[in-house]
Amino acid sequence: MSAAPFTHSQMYHFRIATNEDIACVNWLDTFSSSPHRELSKEVEKYFGSVDPSVHERNIIFVAELNEAVETQLPFRAIAKAELLLAPSVVVSDVGYIKRVVVHPEWRGMRVAQSLLEYIESEAHTYQVRHLDLHVWDQNTSAIQLYERIGFHVRHRELYMRKTLPELEDNK
Repeated sequence: MSAAPFTHSQMYHFRIATNEDIACVNWLDTFSSSPHRELSKEVEKYFGSVDPSVHERNIIFVAELNEAVETQLPFRAIAKAELLLAPSVVVSDVGYIKRVVVHPEWRGMRVAQSLLEYIESEAHTYQVRHLDLHVWDQNTSAIQLYERIGFHVRHRELYMRKTLPELEDNK
């Protein structure tokens, strides 16, 4: 008879990232499949600005391995997801989930699902009643996860681009 599998609470816990987690958050972002993963991020955008009342508030949640769990990874956080909130001067009950990333060694183990369910359980603390997110239509595993936990399609949109001709140098 084999041992019962560990539950997520025995393997990892959730917490809000701090300034000390910047390197870890950036490291986790490298495992994202999003075409936007290379976008540069400023510390102020992650962790607040001089006047946070006029900027969106971005709360980064991490799934971090418990101390009893051994790992060869450079960080103990194995997943992250961000909750973007409207500026404090704007009345909104919608939070926006973005940049959900799970380290490849931990994919398929419902870490993302547990992390998103945790964020959902904490949403009321931020007066959030609705959670929105965008997902690339090719990301079928993420779509299946989001639908499994209750998200549904509100609308589809196309992202379009036009390349302009090169300008000649005026020399």
